[in-house]
Amino acid sequence: MKQDQKFRLPFRGLFAFVAVVALLMIGGMIGQHLPKASHETVSEAAISSRLADIGELSTEKYTYTGLYKLTQGEIPLITQKGFSMVYTANFKAGIKVKDVQVKVDQSKVTVTLPAAKILSAAIDPSSIKFYDQKAALFNWSQKEDVTKAEKAALKRAQAAAIKAGILTSSETSAKKLVKQLLKGKLGGRQLVVLQA
Repeated sequence: MKQDQKFRLPFRGLFAFVAVVALLMIGGMIGQHLPKASHETVSEAAISSRLADIGELSTEKYTYTGLYKLTQGEIPLITQKGFSMVYTANFKAGIKVKDVQVKVDQSKVTVTLPAAKILSAAIDPSSIKFYDQKAALFNWSQKEDVTKAEKAALKRAQAAAIKAGILTSSETSAKKLVKQLLKGKLGGRQLVVLQA
C-alpha cells in the first residue's frame, strides 16, 4: 500500500503543475482581450500638442471655372481694349490648428475650433484661355491687364466658393476629423467639439 501511495503523489504533483500552467495561460489570454487602462496624460497641453502636430487642417477643396470680361477705354480701336478670359481657380479651406482651444475637466474634454478660412487660393495658369481680344492703338499694356484680370477673377471665384458653402463644409469636416483623432485617447472622458 505504501508503494501505491508513492506512485499517486508524483502523479498528483504533476497534475497540479499542469493545472496551474493551464490556468495561467487562460488568464493571460483573457487579459489580452480586456480593455487596457490608458497611461497617457489627458491634459490641455497633451491634447493641444497632439493637435499642433497637424499644423494646418485643410478639410475641403473647391474648384471654380469662370469667365471674366475686361473692357477699358471708350473709343474703339483707339483707346478701347478688352478680352474675355476663361479660367479655373482652386481653393482649399480649413482651420489653423494653433488657434484651437482645449479645456479638460474631470468628465469631459472641450475642443473649440476656430472659424474655417480659405487656406489657399490660386488660378491654374494652364487653364487660362483668352477670347474676343480687342487691341487699342494708344492703350496696349497687355501684361498689366492680365494681372488685373486674374486678381479680379480670383476675388470673384473666392466669393463664389464661400457662397457655395466651402467654409461651412470645412468646419463640419474639421469637427469629424478632430473627433476621430482624439477618439479613445481621453481617458474615458466625453469629447465635446465646438465651433467658435
